[in-house]
This record gives sequence, structure tokens and C-alpha cells, in this order.
Amino acid sequence: MKLFRRLFAEKILRFYEGTNNGIRILLKFPFLSWQITEETFTNKPKTRTFIGIIMQLFTIIGEFARRFLYFLLLIYIPFRLISLIRPLVGANQELAIIFMFTMLSIICGSLANTTLFTMGDRDYLMIRIMLISPYLNFLGKLIYKIITDFIFYFILLLLFRVSLYNSLMLSLIVIFTRPIGEMFAVLAFDRLRSIYENRSLFNGTVMAICVILAYGLPLINRKVSSNWLFITHPAVVIIFFIAGAAAMYFLWWYKYYRVIIREAMHMKHEN
Repeated sequence: MKLFRRLFAEKILRFYEGTNNGIRILLKFPFLSWQITEETFTNKPKTRTFIGIIMQLFTIIGEFARRFLYFLLLIYIPFRLISLIRPLVGANQELAIIFMFTMLSIICGSLANTTLFTMGDRDYLMIRIMLISPYLNFLGKLIYKIITDFIFYFILLLLFRVSLYNSLMLSLIVIFTRPIGEMFAVLAFDRLRSIYENRSLFNGTVMAICVILAYGLPLINRKVSSNWLFITHPAVVIIFFIAGAAAMYFLWWYKYYRVIIREAMHMKHEN
């Protein structure tokens, strides 16, 4: 339990912040503000916990809504527009969605905007003020990201008419590739400093290339090759699982997160 609290200290803090915000929202209702105060909830821990859970559910719904908008605006709508010009693309929606999802969510999502490349003020608060280990702060964020990616993308793929089997396999590949991208970020800091120091340029370049390929190849080829279904083959998923497990092992035993995050925080505040 102690390890859990340290791993997800940032999420626990958000829970308490959400609880306090929920209480303040309730107190803005006239029929409540006349009868109770914020101190009233101090003596009612079960009520506070219930309010915190409700606010956390709203947070999760908001996270899902952002993923839904991403999926709608960057995958489904471009697919529909390309289908108007290339009917063969529109003839197989599932294949086209799989191709675009692979380009934008698996490849681009793993390499660009990794946790270590996007340290923010929240991380500064957790590490410097609340004295959470940079190692545990990073791993906690990564584990949370892996869990939410799997759940949200699995639901979204089903919503956009990808079969149950393919949705499951693609969601598994997403969570297997996340540690690979994070390992690349660590190696970039250790061995490829030019990439790390120009990570904004690197992220932008990866995004641009993936977007061009995701939309350009169906337009140029007039269809999406059925060979892209190989991505959901069990053998491919097993290969990604082994690579992801090896990357996670590397991340688990890496010793210099404090150095990376200290420099990332310094660079952020310098800018």
C-alpha cells in the first residue's frame, strides 16, 4: 500500500483537490450555502470520499472525451474525407481505421510526447515540494497512462466499428509500445543528446511524418493494403509484448531519473 501511495501520489493529490473543488461547487448552490459550510464536510469523511469519487469520475469522463475528440477529428473524419475521393478506402472502414490508428496512436503516440519529454510544473510540485521520488513519479505516470490507454482505446475502436478481436490486439500493442517509447527517451538523454535537447523539434517531426503517411498513403495508393492486418496477428503482438517487457525492465532498473528530471525542470523554467 505504501508503494501504491508513492507511485500514484500525483493522482491521490488530484483526488483530494477534486474533493475540495466539488465541495466548493456544492456550496455555491444557494439552498446549500445557507445550511452548511466547508467545515461541515470535515466531520463527514464518508461524504467527502463520495464527493471525491464523483469528481474523479468526471475527470475520467473528461479524459475519455478528449481521446474521443482525438479519434473523431484525426482518424474518423479524415477517413470519411479520403473516402469521398478514394472509394476503395471507404469500402473497408475497419482496415482504414487500423492503418490510421497504427500510424497516429501506436507509432506517433509512442515516440512523440513521451512522459520524460513532457515534464511540467506538476512534476516539479511532486518532486521538489512533496518530495516524491522522480523514479516513482515517472513510473506512476507511465503505469496510469498504460492502463487508461488500453481501456479508452479499446472502447473507442469498438465504437468506430473495429472488430472485438482487432480492437483488443491493437489496444494491447498500444500498451506494449508505450514503454519502448519511454526507453527511447531515456536513451536519447544518455546517448543522443541532440535529440533530447531538440525534443520539441523531434516531436513535431515525428508527428508530421506520421500524419503525412496516415493520410497520404491511402490517397496515393487509392486504397489501404490488406497487409496492414498483420499488425493484429498474434505473433506480432507477442513480439511487441517481449519488446515492451524488455523496455519496462530497463525502465524499472534505470537509476538516473533524478538527473533527467532535474535537467528537464531546469530547461523548462529557463525557457
